[in-house]
Order: sequence, then C-alpha cells, then structure tokens
Amino acid sequence: MTIPPYAIVNFKATTRVVRAIKYFANPKKVVATYDGLDCGVAKGTPRQLAELLLAFHHDPRARRVCRTALISVRTPKNASKGELADIDRRLLQAARDFQKFMRIASMLGWIHGDTATRHIHLIFANSNGRRTLDLRPKFLKELQGLAWTVQFLSGRGKGRRKALPMYPKAKRLDVRLLAVALLDSDGNLRKDRFERMVKSGKISDLRLRTNGSLISFKFQDRRIRLTTLINFLGLLGGQTSAGSGLGENQTEDMTTLINPNAALPDELQEAFTDSGFTSKDVQAILQDIREAQGYVSQTQTQNQPKKSIEIT
Repeated sequence: MTIPPYAIVNFKATTRVVRAIKYFANPKKVVATYDGLDCGVAKGTPRQLAELLLAFHHDPRARRVCRTALISVRTPKNASKGELADIDRRLLQAARDFQKFMRIASMLGWIHGDTATRHIHLIFANSNGRRTLDLRPKFLKELQGLAWTVQFLSGRGKGRRKALPMYPKAKRLDVRLLAVALLDSDGNLRKDRFERMVKSGKISDLRLRTNGSLISFKFQDRRIRLTTLINFLGLLGGQTSAGSGLGENQTEDMTTLINPNAALPDELQEAFTDSGFTSKDVQAILQDIREAQGYVSQTQTQNQPKKSIEIT
C-alpha cells in the first residue's frame, strides 16, 4: 500500500468571488477541476460560476461571502507523470471528502500544476443556506489534522513544513519598505540583496514555478508574494489600485505609505543587519523613497495646479 503524502490546509475569506475564480481557473495553471455544485454544472465564465456557487447563500452581500481553502501536497522534486497523476487523483478525492466534512452544498476546485508543489484551490459559500458557517478554532484544528480523508497525512508534524495559521494576523512588518529594498524601480528583483537574505535565513520557504521563477517566500513567518511587492512599487508611481490588492477607486501616494525620515521598523532593521546590509544600503533605500515622493509630488502638482502638496 502506498503511504499517503503529507499535505497542509490553508483557509481564507474573500468577498471578490469572481476575481478569485478567475485566478483559480486560469487555464495556464489548471491541470484538473472539481465540480461540487449543488445546482448547475461548472461551465461558463467566472461570473456565471460565482452566481451558481452563491445560489443558496442566505446573504449574498455578506462581508465574508465565500471561504477559500488551499490543500498543498509535498511533491517529489523529480516526480514522474504517474506520481503527479496519483497526487491529482488524491486531491480530487480529498476535495470530495472536504465538502462532506464541511457540510457545504456547493464547492468548486482547481488543481494547479504550474509550481513545484501540487495544490488545489477550493472555494465555497460561507453559508449553510440559513446562517454563516460555524468555523470554531476546535473545528479548524480538526480540519488541519486531515483526519477527514485517507488520501493524505497531516504535514504539520515535527520536522515537516507547517501550514500558515487559519486566519493569520499581520506581523509588524512594513511590506512597502521591503518592496523598495528588494526591487528596483522597474519591479525587478535585486538578486544580490535577495540572495543575502536567503543565505542568512531571513527569507526562506521559496515557492517557484516550474520554470524556476519566484512566486513567493516567507519573511518573519509571513508568506509574501512577489506580485504583492511589485504592486506596492506600482503605488509609488501614483498608480491606481487596479490589480494591486486595494479596494476599488482607492489610491495612495508615498506620503501615506512610509516616512523616509523615520527610523526603520525594528524587525526590518534587524533583518537587514543580520543579512549583511550596511547603513549605506539602508540610506540608498531611503533615497529611493525620497525620489519616489518627489515624483509623486511633482505629478500631483501638475494635475492639480491650484493645490499645493507638501511632502513631510
């Protein structure tokens, strides 16, 4: 009998159902799909799928209208097609078990094969038709143990990769400053700085695509996507929030993101010091921010000539 591979489960909430489905169903990433709809068939546009998924939600305008779950499987580095097919089969069966365990009427899922780690994205309404799902800590802990399926074993044991908390709280970390530190003005990764932090152990648990490009990494026990850093750099230029993870019609400039005259956050200063960054490196980063502020100030002044903007 083959020993089930180790897996972890991560939980999140979302109000942007169409956007989430559009990402999950990206044909460039998907190798298999799970259709767990109670009404209709999982065919159509992301908006049509969202309507089917939320058909029996008791409050379609709820703050947390949907929950998403991610089941990631420890995948051999040189996995054969047969091994990957076996993992995909297990993921689809685990999705069925998950739906039964959660007692939810409708659920959709997509297996992504574009990374070194095989995983399935699941999305379901945060409702049983009458009220919001009752997801208490004890229940979530039981879910993380993977005792509800025989397809996998829990990956949370000693010496194995641990899952993120079910509802992670933000660390005292300024991701915006990290973006300026690790990316150049064109949004490209500064490999020398990044590699120094990797060697020092401050950056770890890299997730890569099959072509070797970086997807995300962990810094101070928080997983950060490379696209998140790039989006923050987009805000430096005064861009709108489209695609940046902010709410619609919301914009920010550098004066609201960071004060270059203030001291660095303790956690980031410690990480920079331990990874070999010098005060000269930090000053170069802050200079980048000052220049970005000047660019934003100049742009806003040109667009609104009747108003004066002060950069503090």
